[in-house]
Amino acid sequence: MRKKPWFYVFVFGLSVLMAVFIRLTMAPTAADFHLFPDAPIWIFLQVLLGIYLLDKLHARWQQRGHPASSTRYYFRLLLVGGTGFLLLSQGLSGAAALLPMGQPWNWSWYGAVRSLLSDVFLYLLVSGVYLPFLYQQHAAANAAKVAQLEKEAVRARLLGLQQHVEPHFLFNNLNILAALIEPANAAAHDYVTHLAGLYRYLVQTREQELVPVAQEVAFARDYCYLLTKRFGAAYCFEESLHLTSDELQNLLVPPGVLQELLTNAVKHNLASRARPLQIYLTIAGTTLTLRNNRQVRPEPGAGARSGLPGLRARLALFTDTPAVVDDEADFFAVSLPLLSPLALADYATPDSGR
Repeated sequence: MRKKPWFYVFVFGLSVLMAVFIRLTMAPTAADFHLFPDAPIWIFLQVLLGIYLLDKLHARWQQRGHPASSTRYYFRLLLVGGTGFLLLSQGLSGAAALLPMGQPWNWSWYGAVRSLLSDVFLYLLVSGVYLPFLYQQHAAANAAKVAQLEKEAVRARLLGLQQHVEPHFLFNNLNILAALIEPANAAAHDYVTHLAGLYRYLVQTREQELVPVAQEVAFARDYCYLLTKRFGAAYCFEESLHLTSDELQNLLVPPGVLQELLTNAVKHNLASRARPLQIYLTIAGTTLTLRNNRQVRPEPGAGARSGLPGLRARLALFTDTPAVVDDEADFFAVSLPLLSPLALADYATPDSGR
């Protein structure tokens, strides 16, 4: 990671102090004290080598998804970084000793042990100062990420609340509409029943953060029923559920995710009887996938797929598994993780509404 200039000034100052301290411990009297001008520079370079190794290891492990919030992570970073530091430092010292410097090289076991222990002491001193710095950086980055996710989630919830109609007014009018329909008109009664079920679900879940997958699937069926009644064969919906009814009740998702995905599919694609829009809902294992063929509108609506960032933010509050988007030339698909109550132990478990 890139460091600011003051960081290198600070490290060089510590290197000078360390060189002075080493000479003081070796000189019993002031007459014996002598500081070689190049000593702080060599210590400075060794310190930078240790910091470079720790930074590289930390960055690589973060890319691989290793959790950096545990003591074990930093202890392992200390050991692996120390091994690399000692190998490189001792190797460079040995290579420098072999160079023709005007003096013959005399190896002794005492000199080798002294050099090794000096490097160990230097590395422990560097890592003891730098690893807490890395931890603080990681904690600050996590805090900023959580704050941003909470902001996105609040924005998404606010948008959802703004889209709700006052429930009593809505259901009273739906009841009046159902009473006005002729008893023999079964299709109209079915339409009103599905419409009422859809809005009832939206009203009941607007204060909840997670709901059973079974409820989302029931909502999606009502939503698709209304679309097919309005547009006929222009839309074709298929579902493939590879879970039992109990599993669908136990696994959780944020409410309204299928509404967001279905709305995106309908809003940004053309559909007609000659070229119907095929939408497939698949639930298997711990993944929900909604896929549709690509029939992109010539002029997509403003804010295309604007709901996906909010959906990702809502998911990130409960799981580290992200939503996966496959945006191909002939199809568009979004896969979401299904949440188990047992897997929410490290998160604030919300009311699932069951």
